[in-house]
Amino acid sequence: MQPLGANRPFLKVLVLVALLIAGFWVMTQFPDLMITLIISGLAAFVLRPLVTFLEFRVALRRSYAIGVVFLLAGGGLAFLAVELVPFLISRLEGLYGSLKTFPFDQKLSDAAVDLSAKVPFIDAQSVSTKVYAIIAGGTEMFGSMLEGLASFLVNLAIVPFITYFILAEGDVGFKHLIEKVPNKYFEMTLNVLNRMEKNLVGYLRGWILDSAIIGILSVVGYMVIGVDYPFLIGAVAGVANLIPYLGPIAGAIPAFLVSLTQYGDFRLVVPIIVLTFSIQLIDNIIVQPMAFSKSVDMHPVTVIFVLIIGNTLMGIAGMLLAIPIATILKATAVESYWGLKNYRITA
Repeated sequence: MQPLGANRPFLKVLVLVALLIAGFWVMTQFPDLMITLIISGLAAFVLRPLVTFLEFRVALRRSYAIGVVFLLAGGGLAFLAVELVPFLISRLEGLYGSLKTFPFDQKLSDAAVDLSAKVPFIDAQSVSTKVYAIIAGGTEMFGSMLEGLASFLVNLAIVPFITYFILAEGDVGFKHLIEKVPNKYFEMTLNVLNRMEKNLVGYLRGWILDSAIIGILSVVGYMVIGVDYPFLIGAVAGVANLIPYLGPIAGAIPAFLVSLTQYGDFRLVVPIIVLTFSIQLIDNIIVQPMAFSKSVDMHPVTVIFVLIIGNTLMGIAGMLLAIPIATILKATAVESYWGLKNYRITA
């Protein structure tokens, strides 16, 4: 019979696998809880450098440093909540009301008659019916998103409390965790954590910068071509661009619907398509290489695959969080492999 110590590596792997399975189960069964925890963790991760700066450079107690950071961040968020959110919600409700009452079916039927006269070999009526079904589905989805906004805001209200706890107690827990790491894994573990932090911070900064630029380009573009609600559409495009490659397309859909209700015809379809293509091109060629640099070195096919997995597990929120999580996993795998190889660590 083997002594218990001989089976320790196997037991550690078994425990790790069990924890991963349990975590996966929790993610699928309680997605709202997981989303709240992940957002809180990312918020704490972003705010921690400023808290550390105030604690060690300004010589504030950690609790006071966290309080100062929360006042600064909370003040900015409160301003947005008071000034911007009601404006956006009122505009969204107005847009939804316009979409619900606009006679899309009649406009599409008229367009089908014109198309049949000009291009007789196309079944214009069938095309019109399919387009109307898509528009109706999109309008209903838009309404469902508005209804789900309240639930999301309630979950978001819990984030500051969890973030405060992570900032206040996270370093203590981290130190206890590091103390448990065996000496032969210690240096490799620190390298993994440092690489993970560097990559994730770089990605988050690029994430925000990329989305802001796409939002601004969309606002300016839709103002130039004369679409109503340019700021609202730009905000949609900017937020949607948190999911890679989706921003300009997500902005084009409401822009197309708004242009129909605004002019009653399809005169802006081509300008909207050209604008969407142009913004996507600028994003892929200029903005993304500048914003992300080397923080996320993933092939586009890999990015799409990761997004599909995120959508399967947790829907839109999963797509938002898929790339940050993949960044962490990749940094961990690469640095662990390098450490095991170069430090010649054996079990």
